[in-house]
Amino acid sequence: MELKKLLHAKRTKKFRTIFIRYLLIFCIATLLLATILVVSFQILSSNGTILPGYFSERQLLEIQDRIASNEAVTAELIPKTCSYAVFTREGKYISGNLTRNDATQAWELTQVKGSNIYLVYHFLSIPRKDEICIVRYTYRAQFRSSLLRRLLPYPEILFFILFGIGFLLESFFFASLFGKKLVRRISGMQNATEKIQNQDLEFTVESSGIEEIDNVLWSLDKMKETLKVSLKKQWKMEKERRKQISALAHDIKTPLTVVRGNADLLLKTDQTQEQKEYTDFIKDSTNQMEQYIKMLIEISKAEMGYSLKKKSIDSKCFIDSIHSQINALVTFKKLTLDFQVHNLPKFLDADFDLLQRAIMNIVSNSVDFSPEGGEIIFKVEGRGDNIRFCIIDHGQGFSFDALKNATQQFYMADISRTSNDHYGMGLFIAKSIAEQHGGSLSIDNSQATGGGKVIIELPLI
Repeated sequence: MELKKLLHAKRTKKFRTIFIRYLLIFCIATLLLATILVVSFQILSSNGTILPGYFSERQLLEIQDRIASNEAVTAELIPKTCSYAVFTREGKYISGNLTRNDATQAWELTQVKGSNIYLVYHFLSIPRKDEICIVRYTYRAQFRSSLLRRLLPYPEILFFILFGIGFLLESFFFASLFGKKLVRRISGMQNATEKIQNQDLEFTVESSGIEEIDNVLWSLDKMKETLKVSLKKQWKMEKERRKQISALAHDIKTPLTVVRGNADLLLKTDQTQEQKEYTDFIKDSTNQMEQYIKMLIEISKAEMGYSLKKKSIDSKCFIDSIHSQINALVTFKKLTLDFQVHNLPKFLDADFDLLQRAIMNIVSNSVDFSPEGGEIIFKVEGRGDNIRFCIIDHGQGFSFDALKNATQQFYMADISRTSNDHYGMGLFIAKSIAEQHGGSLSIDNSQATGGGKVIIELPLI
C-alpha cells in the first residue's frame, strides 16, 4: 500500500508519452541534421568550393568557338570539370583524357541523331577542321578542387551519404538513450522480483515514474505483503514444529534409558538361554532407538542453527587434535594418511568442538568408503583471509546426482557414499556448521584419485 500512496504523491507518465517525446526529439534532430547539411551545401556553393551543375556547360559554351578554331585541342583548353576526346572525321581516336572505352562510347553515342546523354553524362560534339572534338560533362554539382573530385563522390551524393550516416548514428544514440532510461525505470521491478525470489521481503518498492510499470510494481508490493504474512506464519509453525520434535526427542530419551538400564540388570540375573536372547534383543533395539533419537536432535539443531561458541583458538592445537583422531580412524581401517599443512595461521576464530565435528564427519565418511590399503589425503592451508580444509579419498567418488544433492537432508541415493551411521545427514550437518561460521562446503571428485573430495573454507576473522 506504500507504493499506492507514492503513486498519488508522485506524478507519473504513461509509457506512450515518454516514447512520443523521444520520437519527437528524434524527428527534430533529424530535421536539424538535414538543415545543417543543406546550409553547409549552400555555403560551400556560395564561396565557390562547390560548383553548380550548369557550370561545366556554361564554360563549354563560352569556349566552344575557341575549341573549334584552335590549332590543337589540349587539356589546358578544356574546363577542368570536363573530359574530352578528339577523333578524325571517320571516327578514329586521336587524343584526349577519356579512356579508350569511354571515347569509343562517346563517339558511338554522338553519331546517333538526338542522343547526347548517357547515365549522368552529357556530350557536346564540336566540329573542327578534319576533326571532331567530343567533350563529356555533367549537370551535377562538383567540387572545384580536382583532389576532392578524385577522392569524394558528387556533392549531392555526398550529402545523402552524410545524411544516412548521421541518421544511423542518431538512431543508435537515441535508441541507446531510450533503452538506458527504460532499463533504469524497470530496475526497481527487477530488484523487487529478485528479492521476493530470495525471500527477502523487508524492502520498500519505489515508484519508477512510468504508470504501466508502477501498476506492476504495485501488484508486486501487494504480493510481497501477502507473501510476508504467509511466510511468517509458515516460519512460526515450522519453528514450533522443530521445537516440539526436539523436546519430544529429549523426553523419549528418559524412558529409553530406563528400559536399557533394566535390560542391563536383567542380563545380570539367572536367565534361561531363551530369556537371555530376548533381553539382548531389547537392549540392541533400545540402542538403535537411541541412535534415531540422537539423529532427530541433530536434525533439529542443524535446522534451527547450532549455538556457536566462537573464540580465538590455537590453530596448531586444533590441527594436532584433528591429526590424532584421523590417525586413529585410518589405523583401524589399515589405511595410510597423507597429512599436509601449509601457511597455517597462528589463531582461528571458530567453535572448537563444532568445527572439529564437521571435519571428522567428512573424514569418517571418507574412511568408511575407502578400500582397505587405500589412502586418505588431508590438506589444511591458509589462503589470505581464509583457511581451507580439503579431504580426499580413494573410494568410488560421488555420482552425478550426489554432486548436486549430497549436502541435502537424508540424501542416501548414492549408495557408494552413504554411511549407515549418518543416515544421509553427515554432509548436511557439516555444511550447516561451515555456513554458521560464515564459510562454505563444496563437494567434487578428485581427478588424481578418482575418489570424493570435500572442501570446507572458512574466514579467519
